[in-house]
Amino acid sequence: MKTKVSSFGISVEVGVDKLDSVKIENLQLSVNGNTAQASARGTLACKTSNEALVEGGFSATAEVRLKVDLTTCKMTETSIEIVKTGGRFGDIVKGLETEISGALRRSLEKNVAKLCEK
Repeated sequence: MKTKVSSFGISVEVGVDKLDSVKIENLQLSVNGNTAQASARGTLACKTSNEALVEGGFSATAEVRLKVDLTTCKMTETSIEIVKTGGRFGDIVKGLETEISGALRRSLEKNVAKLCEK
């Protein structure tokens, strides 16, 4: 994630690109016939490098639910919601919720397809 930060009249671009931690708080999987359902709640935290001009980070807690048709390996339902943000750049993450949710959805679709191939 990159953003512009202004301080004392100077604007610089900040990249929050270092993984700090990943925590899965809850994960449930179930299979009924040809339908698999999964739900998860987890938190991702990232930060700038120590050499960054403006140091900081963010955390985002998301709740994800999906349903997969195992005969086609396609997701039939998805729900992704960022329920909590924190850190110096947490408000920016909240503002990009739509873009982040879309990226998560695309990643889930890609990974579900990979799982079905094996």
